[in-house]
Amino acid sequence: MRYGFMNRLSLFVMGLCMLPVFGTADAADTLVLNGPGGTVFTFQKVSVDGGASPLAGRKIPMGEDSSNFRAPRTDMVVGGAFADETSRYYYMGVYEVTNKQYRAVTGKDVKGDDDYPVTNVSWIDAQNFIDKLNFYLYEHELKSMPRSGAYPGYVRLPTEEEWEFAARGGSAVDLAKFEDDTPFDEDEISSYEWFSGPTSSHGKIQKVGKLKPNPLGLYDMLGNVQEMTSSLYRIEYYQGRTGGYAARGGHYLSEEDEIVSSKRSEEPFYLGSADKGMKANVKPTLGFRLVIGAPILTDNNAINAIKKEWSNYRTGTGAAMPAALSVADVGTQESVPANEALKRLDRITQALEKSGLKKEYANDLEATRSALLNMVKVRQDADRSVARTMVKIACERGMYLANNIEILNKVLKIKNLTENLIERKKQLEFNIRYGKINYHEIITELSKLPKEFVLLGFDAYRADLEKKIAVIKKSDNSEKNEEIKDIREQIKCGNVTVNHYLSYEKSKRSETAKWESDYSTCQGEN
Repeated sequence: MRYGFMNRLSLFVMGLCMLPVFGTADAADTLVLNGPGGTVFTFQKVSVDGGASPLAGRKIPMGEDSSNFRAPRTDMVVGGAFADETSRYYYMGVYEVTNKQYRAVTGKDVKGDDDYPVTNVSWIDAQNFIDKLNFYLYEHELKSMPRSGAYPGYVRLPTEEEWEFAARGGSAVDLAKFEDDTPFDEDEISSYEWFSGPTSSHGKIQKVGKLKPNPLGLYDMLGNVQEMTSSLYRIEYYQGRTGGYAARGGHYLSEEDEIVSSKRSEEPFYLGSADKGMKANVKPTLGFRLVIGAPILTDNNAINAIKKEWSNYRTGTGAAMPAALSVADVGTQESVPANEALKRLDRITQALEKSGLKKEYANDLEATRSALLNMVKVRQDADRSVARTMVKIACERGMYLANNIEILNKVLKIKNLTENLIERKKQLEFNIRYGKINYHEIITELSKLPKEFVLLGFDAYRADLEKKIAVIKKSDNSEKNEEIKDIREQIKCGNVTVNHYLSYEKSKRSETAKWESDYSTCQGEN
């Protein structure tokens, strides 16, 4: 197989980047909580490194390959319930919940030795365990619980993004290793994870914590037992049909090549059939681990802090996040990956420079950079041209609505309508109704273009009409005053159109009744 220059360089640089040092998690970042019956729950601080503000988060690549519908490549944002001076963070359980812990918290007996992961419990069972544990911790360990403002945290199941961020090594690994299948080398997998076969589990569940931890200090993240999450399962993570819950990782019966950070599956809450009846979904290969989180809107101080930062966030760092990009114009949607490609190229250049190989690839690097920048410029030129054309169409459709509304209002003032006028009234109402539908489609398309180009398009539209007025004024046309009046009405209606665009671009909501009302007043005296 032949690879393009960027792919070859990326593969090469992955070998140049420093590999993470395993099992060196800072002891100061470890939180130990005492549970009932002498049990201990150990958590590791997972820093997101996306800033410490209440809206801070880090965009991460989840999944593995867009061709794999079970784990499609998708950008998500991970955040943290708590914050220190530099970063938001959450706490992830160092080990999977064990039989001993489950017995001590719930008082229920489960099969298996104390230090093995608890299995054959349902998602609802896990929630009941969590509920009982939280009340125990609030009674006995409240002072040790991390806080968000004055609000103490609580244990829960992790979300998919929290789980995968930690499974990939989080901020303890470089980007190249983070995007790899596992946060350790393939030939070392048996030192870190349990999977099926004679070189690993021998098809049997294993004690927690026997192997090496991942770079964050977490044990058995990808193997031993598959782990429940709090996320409902959707094929594309955050959109589409909602099914059961998402379970993450492999287990002691998984094949070695299934032990990857992107491994996910859907688990129904109940199993069975209409004929045989239903029962809770429990499996010998399925368990869970805990995280510590907290509410977001804990008090007025938290709410006011978010309010204060919202506008700057949405137009600043948040503008490149998936939520904002989903409603952004096409230019912004395409510029973000282009800019990320340029940043990746910078990282490759730096890595090559450190290795003394920059000169060898200098021409290829510069050619790639020029090609990326040229792609951005070509797209911008196209967007600028399309915006100008679409603005003209929007203004003309607005004028069409205004004309039909004006005529209809005149018809409605006639007391006794003839058959012809009744038919004319129906036709005008039809024109207005479908004209608004068409107008909405045009405004929607305008909102997908870069705002600066659209506003430049409106400026150009007005400038062209003003030039026409200047030319007509110098002419000897006997009807020039009427022509100038018509053009000024076009300018006035164009101002209505730009206001409609700005309102829709901000809210992404149509206001057809207001549109009709605005166009009913845009004609007349100027």
